[in-house]
Amino acid sequence: MHSQPHQWKGKTGGGKIGQKSLFFMLKRIDVSVFYPLLYIIVPFYMLFARKRYLAIIRYFKQCYQLPALKSFWETFMNHIVFGQIVLDKFAILAGNRKHLKTEIKGKQYFYQSAERDTGIIVVSCHAGNFEAGGFILNEHKKRVNSLIYGGETEVLKNKRKKILESVNINPISAEDDMSHLFLIKQALENGEILTVLCDRTFGNSKTVKHNFLGREAAFPLAPFMLAVQINVPIFALFVMKKNFRKYQAYIIPIETDNNPNDDNTIKKARQLCISFIGHCEDIVRKYPRQWFNFYDFWAE
Repeated sequence: MHSQPHQWKGKTGGGKIGQKSLFFMLKRIDVSVFYPLLYIIVPFYMLFARKRYLAIIRYFKQCYQLPALKSFWETFMNHIVFGQIVLDKFAILAGNRKHLKTEIKGKQYFYQSAERDTGIIVVSCHAGNFEAGGFILNEHKKRVNSLIYGGETEVLKNKRKKILESVNINPISAEDDMSHLFLIKQALENGEILTVLCDRTFGNSKTVKHNFLGREAAFPLAPFMLAVQINVPIFALFVMKKNFRKYQAYIIPIETDNNPNDDNTIKKARQLCISFIGHCEDIVRKYPRQWFNFYDFWAE
């Protein structure tokens, strides 16, 4: 894999002034009003963010064997949907969620686990609108701890922290000094929920390499090791955009056929990770336009 400086880090654009203005407007206006503007903005974005655009067009060509023109169109629509989801995210953080509805599949399995005193790990990938997932999990009384990227603007971090804490969601910022690891372990031992994205390695040497959409890719092993070591259930959550106003959420228990008496921690964690990769592949094939890793994910 490329080292992390060559990867797309996922920082939300717009700057402090742009983000403040967006929060102000989306607090008062239906978010879908802004969707048509994306058809003007996205061509310029694709032109000046060429590496990101090329990574997605390669994704469509190589993973789905689409011809060049079709790959270009799908890449354009991928950017449009991404823009819609970013706007939805800002609308949610602005406290204007009434226009967005979510249907949930599989929540009964999650809520059965949530009734117990043990912690729960919820994992996903950079597809769909994972940030909206915390509000789904928060329907239950367990506190939700969300591991998030620490490099956003102070405007976005402060707004996100204020809104999330008001609904019992605690954002944990991933820091270079790894101080977040103590908070994660503490939250799980307290019987709380941890949500984390599990498709970027960030230079971590402990990875699982496995076939994903036809080519080998590396996925981080650490969250699955943690689930085995602390002995907590682990679920996959995908929140996918269906149309202007509706999301479809999938909550899937991650399980293996391991012998319960097998105490090989690494083996168990690897099998959990491989099971997760399979669920990711299923969901991305179902929603190919909602894959949002804007760098060469499969590069060695």
